[in-house]
Order: sequence, then C-alpha cells, then structure tokens
Amino acid sequence: MPINHPSSPFVPPTVAPDGMPVLEAGAHRDARSGSCVMEYVSVLAGERFTDRPRCTHPAVAALAWQVNDAVSHEARQQLGLRAVDLVGAGRGVDGPVRPVVLAAVARAGLRLDPGSRFFTRLARRVEEAQAKAARRRAEGRDPGDGAGGRVATLLHVGPVNHACAHLLVAARAAGLDTAARDALLVSLLDDCLAAVHADHVPTPTVVPAG
Repeated sequence: MPINHPSSPFVPPTVAPDGMPVLEAGAHRDARSGSCVMEYVSVLAGERFTDRPRCTHPAVAALAWQVNDAVSHEARQQLGLRAVDLVGAGRGVDGPVRPVVLAAVARAGLRLDPGSRFFTRLARRVEEAQAKAARRRAEGRDPGDGAGGRVATLLHVGPVNHACAHLLVAARAAGLDTAARDALLVSLLDDCLAAVHADHVPTPTVVPAG
C-alpha cells in the first residue's frame, strides 16, 4: 500500500483510484449499505469494516469524519482521493497527534475569522501542548499521546469534534456558500494530513488582542 513517507511533502492527490466507492455521510453497517471516507480507509488497510480503523490515529480520523459529514455530496467524493494518505496517518508521528489536528482547525478558523476568541485560545493551547511535549522529550520522557483504548480515543475525538463544530458555526456566520464551505473543509483535511506526514505543527496565526 503506497503511503506518503513522513518526510515527504504532502501533495493532495488528483487521480481517483480504480473502484473507488461513492462516499456517503454517516456510519454504515457494512460496505453494501454505503461507506464514509474512514470506512473506505478501513477497507484499503485490510481491516474489518469500521469508521475507526486502527491504522489511523483517532484524532485524524475524527477530523475526517467531521469533514466527510459536513461537505456536499460532490465534495465528499474528493475525500476518497485522500484515503491512501489517511492509512497510517498520525501513527508514525514522534509526539502527540491531537495538537497537530487542532492546530489545523485553529489555522482554518483564524483565516476565516482572525479575531475569533475561540480559535485564538485554541491556537495558544496547541502551542502550550507542543511546548510541554518538547520539554518531556528533552528530559528523556515519553511526550505522551494516549492513542490506545476507548477512553483515550474519546479524549482525542471530543476536542476535535468540538473545534470542528466551532469552525462550522464560523463558516455559517461568514456567509460561506456551499462551494466555499466545501473548499474550506477539504483544504482543512489536506492541511492536517500535510502536517501529520511532515511530523510537525505549523504555528497558527494568532491575532493579538485589541
């Protein structure tokens, strides 16, 4: 299975693989009843049919679920082009992955609303989390991620879902039409995948208060 090497720049794919299914919103019982992008990823990875495949970090998967369900049917089909890069996404990162995902949401939110208090605070929390992880690594300690187990998974999924909900509210407040909202969300997923595969967190742009 060809997967981008973490040191390689992420380039959004433009050619759909053969046999790519029609993607739909929500979760499904089996492949016959439909597929979201993460369920498609589980099939590509050779896992059991699920929207929570083990091959993808739960924070990255949570973002993919949110994007999958929020975009239009036409834009959703583009997500299948990212499925190969979702296989393994976040599993080889040297450090916590949730801040990588939240940083991508913060960047998207601040581009949409530079004065947003929520996204400004989120960006600062990401920076603090990354600084803490860096200190732990410098001290020879595990930077921590907690990617395993049901409780740990919920700790990743909850904050990502919450941040994405704020982004969708900001998109509505900004009056984005369907095409603009789709572009925002697909670009968000691409930005997250680029950061995960590059194994670093670009700094969100924080607008000083006042």
